Amino acid sequence: MTDPLPPKLIKTLKSIDSPTISNAIEPFKIRGRHEGYLGPEIECRYPEEGVMVGYAVTAKIMSIADDADTLIENRFAFFDAINNSPKPAVCVIQDISDNPRRASQWGEMMMTSCKVLGAVGVVTDGAIRDIEEIREIGGVQFFSPAVCVSHGQLAMVEVGTPVTISGCEINPGDLLHGDINGVVKIPLSIAEKMPEAVEEIRKREGGVLEGLKPGMSMEEFRKVWDYR
Repeated sequence: MTDPLPPKLIKTLKSIDSPTISNAIEPFKIRGRHEGYLGPEIECRYPEEGVMVGYAVTAKIMSIADDADTLIENRFAFFDAINNSPKPAVCVIQDISDNPRRASQWGEMMMTSCKVLGAVGVVTDGAIRDIEEIREIGGVQFFSPAVCVSHGQLAMVEVGTPVTISGCEINPGDLLHGDINGVVKIPLSIAEKMPEAVEEIRKREGGVLEGLKPGMSMEEFRKVWDYR
């Protein structure tokens, strides 16, 4: 199990937007600049909820399945995984169906259940539903590429294994940060260094923004931008 970070650090990370987090990770050079984040097809459903920060609890589902017994058994295994996860938890669900997003895997019942167990959000490459009901629940963030009216006949087929969402591998216990801009994975090895790294990014970028003035020469413009 992932050792939880100090609550004060989680609170600080929630006060930072995701693009700044993404930029602050880059100087550590521990992954490529095209790695560790989800693509634009995974949309933020509740921008008004602000920033989501939490530890991944993973599962794979099939949105078109016939095995109701597997659905029930693995669903409770998933609930157990949330309950045993460090908090806050983020549900991360990969749809491995031949026809993903044909049925909705998540709605009011699932979100209420998972929130009670300590989840603050959901990240999935499948479909969700009950958009207004989940908005009324409040305090939870959603990232998905699709909405679908029916839950069809779905089944969880794996719980607690690595998943791949939008080309990004996410393991149980990974630290996720998301807002209206998308979702980025914060390497736990540098998580406690992020506040300082963020301040450095803000200082550097703030200097550029402050230095850009109407009417300046291109030579002056280039000097201002020469901050990397």
